[in-house]
Amino acid sequence: MTLYTSHQLRDRHSVRSYTNDPIPVTALAVLQQELESVNTEYSLEGVRFVMCCDSPAAFNSFRKSYGFFRNVNNYLVAVVYSSCANAREVAGYAGERLVMAAVAHGLGTCFVGATYDAAKVDVELSATESIAFLITIGVASEGKGFIARLVEKMAHRKCIAPEDFYDTDMAFYNLAEAEDRLRYLRAGLRALAAAPSALNRQPVRVWLGEDAYLHAGLAMTGKYTDIDLGIAKFNFQNVAPGKWEWGVGGRFMTH
Repeated sequence: MTLYTSHQLRDRHSVRSYTNDPIPVTALAVLQQELESVNTEYSLEGVRFVMCCDSPAAFNSFRKSYGFFRNVNNYLVAVVYSSCANAREVAGYAGERLVMAAVAHGLGTCFVGATYDAAKVDVELSATESIAFLITIGVASEGKGFIARLVEKMAHRKCIAPEDFYDTDMAFYNLAEAEDRLRYLRAGLRALAAAPSALNRQPVRVWLGEDAYLHAGLAMTGKYTDIDLGIAKFNFQNVAPGKWEWGVGGRFMTH
């Protein structure tokens, strides 16, 4: 798996306005390769992604998109199996991996939970599958609509400081003690602060327990917080030497 710098994680931002230019061939090939890798690695976790290109119908309805998006012609579909307990969390993790691959090759992206027309998403589902979310992809437009600017302004107002992602109520050790024991923790907290989340609520928290393991959980629950947990775990794991267990309360297993 490709690793990204802290600067790259922080530099990622949600793009809601695109040009009608096709995705460059090189970027498309890299993204397709990464998608195939993700589908191979996480098939047993009940997750697969489908790439839809030149397929604008899902975002053409103003009633569905609320004017948030412009010229969305390409997107990724996160498909999950309902029988797999952590599939939505895994999809969030894998989705952020795909997002960072796209961003690293000059594309704009945005996680989309609901503001699209599900009936017009270009994907076939089995009886046991559902769509967890979409990821818009494309060449970012330089101009931004009023609603897009308003959404960004509201999101920036809500940003949480990196140290506040450490849950002192759940922790056995305070932040200073935890940072002394886990030299990577400060970088991990900054990576959590850079992770996208539904409505920018940033619900994921970590803490060092009495068992001397770092754990990840949620400060609140909601329709997309399991996906947010997976996204945040990707960011943290990208800058720290270890691997998360799936699920709320999962441990970070260091190398």
